[in-house]
Amino acid sequence: MGDKLIPLLMVPHGDETRKEYYIDDSVVNTFFKLLKKRSDRFPKAYINHYSFDSQIATSLIQGSRSEHEVLAWFKAEKLRGAHKLFLPLCLSAHWVLFYVNTKEKKISWLDSNPSSRIMSNNVEQQKILLWFTTFLLPEFGYNDANEWPFVVRTDIPVQKNWVDCGVFVMKYGDCLTHGDFFPFTQNDMVHFRRRIFLDIYRGRLHGKIRQV
Repeated sequence: MGDKLIPLLMVPHGDETRKEYYIDDSVVNTFFKLLKKRSDRFPKAYINHYSFDSQIATSLIQGSRSEHEVLAWFKAEKLRGAHKLFLPLCLSAHWVLFYVNTKEKKISWLDSNPSSRIMSNNVEQQKILLWFTTFLLPEFGYNDANEWPFVVRTDIPVQKNWVDCGVFVMKYGDCLTHGDFFPFTQNDMVHFRRRIFLDIYRGRLHGKIRQV
């Protein structure tokens, strides 16, 4: 992936907001593909899940594709049996994670920046939520999806700078393939940046999340 990985080796200092620190969508999407690859290889150790490319969110939010056109991109066998669905999305240079738990029938929005959870992204939230509950989930037998609770999670680690949102989203996804706990803080971001770099470079994920 060449230059796309370089930001992972850079260490932000304080409140710096330089674009050089931001994680590209190709990096985030590749990491989520590796999460799926790992769970397929070790099905007894990791929760069965499916990750959508962030381009899905872009198409729906910008309206470049209709809801039915986006739905047609997916084959039933890829999603059937998945207990968790992940959609990483980047909104105005800020990464968040849309997460569906089909087993518990609930939908969550994971945003590492507390201030943006309430103040912004309501329109984008509703477009993504509508597509999942009205189009995707009913297509796979979840006809009551529009009744599932939608929660903006507040019990998650938060970022202390303005540039680590992409790393937080990748680690949210990593942790959710284990269960529903997040044993990390902002202090772990330097370690995670380097760990993710190595994982993508090698094409496989490290076996264990770091305990703190």
